[in-house]
Amino acid sequence: MTKDPIKEYLKDPDKRAKLFLLITGGMILSTVLIVIGTLIFILMLLGII
Repeated sequence: MTKDPIKEYLKDPDKRAKLFLLITGGMILSTVLIVIGTLIFILMLLGII
């Protein structure tokens, strides 16, 4: 039976913290991009852009 590489990777606290920061940053970035896209869409519908 092989070991799960994800569990092996998450055993190290430094790697776990780095992964947490990357996932958190990705969620924040995706939220910001969705908001910017929505604002641009609304401005295009109103004819401002």
